[in-house]
Amino acid sequence: MGLLGGPSKGVLLQMSQGIASIAMQLQMITELDEDTKNQALEGMKAEGSPTNMNELVTMAASVINEQGMGWYKKNQYLGMIFGSLVSLGMSPADANYIKGQIEIIAG
Repeated sequence: MGLLGGPSKGVLLQMSQGIASIAMQLQMITELDEDTKNQALEGMKAEGSPTNMNELVTMAASVINEQGMGWYKKNQYLGMIFGSLVSLGMSPADANYIKGQIEIIAG
């Protein structure tokens, strides 16, 4: 894992947008009534999507190691996750918290 190792910028953007999309879905699901919430979570589980924020953070962190991201690509990826979350309407504080959790788990 070198300084610049990892996928292209376009691939990083697609991955970060996917993570942000799932995070926003999970955030919106918490506002639903219990039956609708359970249905939505079962559907996400059937699709293989994370069903809580801890699973999502762990998945996002594992991508860093699986893709062999170097320092530059890792930070680019984390920045794209933050930007994608904020652009989808999440508060910068919450987005920064999620980014930080991914960073901690990825090591």
